[in-house]
Amino acid sequence: MMKRMKFILYLFFAFLIFFEPLMAQVKVTQENISTVDDKALTIYGRFSSAINGRTYQKDAIATFNGYQYMAYYNHERRVCLSRRELPTGEWSTIRFFDYLFESDDAHNIVSFGICPNDGTIHLAFDHHVHPLHYRVSKKGLATNPESHEWSAASFGPIVSELEDGKPIKITYPKFWPTPDGNLQFNYRVRGSGNGDRMLVDYNAETGKWENTRQIDSAEGTFEDVLGVSSSRCSYPNGYDYDADGTLHVTWVWREDSQGANHDLIYVYSEDGGLTWKNNGGQLLTEIPHVHSPGIVVQSIPRVLGLMNDHGQVVDSKGRVHVVMYHCTKETIEAAGSKLGDTRWGPSEAKRYHHYWRDTNGEWKHTEMPWKVGNRPKILADENDNLIMIYAGTTDQEGKSKNSGSQDLIVAVATAKNNWQDWHLAYSFKGPFMNDMLADVYRWKSEGILSIMLQDEPGEVRKPSPLHVIDLAVQFD
Repeated sequence: MMKRMKFILYLFFAFLIFFEPLMAQVKVTQENISTVDDKALTIYGRFSSAINGRTYQKDAIATFNGYQYMAYYNHERRVCLSRRELPTGEWSTIRFFDYLFESDDAHNIVSFGICPNDGTIHLAFDHHVHPLHYRVSKKGLATNPESHEWSAASFGPIVSELEDGKPIKITYPKFWPTPDGNLQFNYRVRGSGNGDRMLVDYNAETGKWENTRQIDSAEGTFEDVLGVSSSRCSYPNGYDYDADGTLHVTWVWREDSQGANHDLIYVYSEDGGLTWKNNGGQLLTEIPHVHSPGIVVQSIPRVLGLMNDHGQVVDSKGRVHVVMYHCTKETIEAAGSKLGDTRWGPSEAKRYHHYWRDTNGEWKHTEMPWKVGNRPKILADENDNLIMIYAGTTDQEGKSKNSGSQDLIVAVATAKNNWQDWHLAYSFKGPFMNDMLADVYRWKSEGILSIMLQDEPGEVRKPSPLHVIDLAVQFD
């Protein structure tokens, strides 16, 4: 009996030792929740009723110099920029009454960027192949906030060009700071399935935008089982600088035929987006296009219902991580369907997938087993643990949801387990209508995860409260 007991104990402890790496404990706690606006706008759009907190906004919420900022539309259909002094100051909002947002198109978001070198705040809003709507603040508004009036008077007029004499029509404006403290602006010209991405540099010393250049191309012919396509556009997961100043970008292609997405594409730039290299480090002699060598790092056919505009992060070792959802042949067949039957595949066949690039340039993959919600975002902590946020449900027995009113969900994976231990760590009860967008700047500087949340309205077109929840995430 004693020998048997010892053997059982041996097996028990062997089990613990063997499986300990897959049992990492993560504690997520709510630090604060604040209301930015009691009456934020909702719309009655073709794709969504949410116009604030959309997956393609960069940025909608950001921290700089002890203040947190958020850009959105209010119930009066005015562009708003709100700020609070951290950690728990009251929100104070600028409402720009010289522009009325009249669309019900969920693509026409507000994005903003802050230039560290001169403290200017830049706003771009209401675009879906529309003339540029852009304005910039006085210098020092963000670097010396107490010395300037927080009002519309601290911003210049709306203009339709960045470089003098070059008016532009754009979609999906994105801002991000550069390693040298300046700012870059990214946008698409033309439309879905036939568009190019552009990049422009802001020079704080001169206060001017310069060097507009194309960074991907719609050119080329693509053919698969769904047909032949003569043009396309990219949908990026992110543009991120690493600690060494290298700019990394991943995207999927959307073809002009069938309107479906395919493949995970990766390129990087060591000179701020002037030139680009493929996954193997070879310099691309042409603007990246569908037939550029070495840029497809994961083949994902159009028949697998790959969604666009997901999440990307670069960890402390320069490893690129991407989370996206799509189906697989196995999940589609298990759902009783066939490849290509529907554009996005059956809801129950969709899974989140984690793709990451190691320091040798090799890409790895993990499929998460639970049902998906909306499009996810991903962050990394200082130890390279990963956090994925999305709107969804922890009810794995109920009907699968892929959009609409859901809870905030936080999933995590640890670096020590090579990110093989993805699991659901936290949920915050909704219903919320927006994509979950985080303040990546506050996360990097303070380790506080601030996330936008807009309540589902009681009735269609009625306004609803817009909040920020602050979470602390602790990995054991």
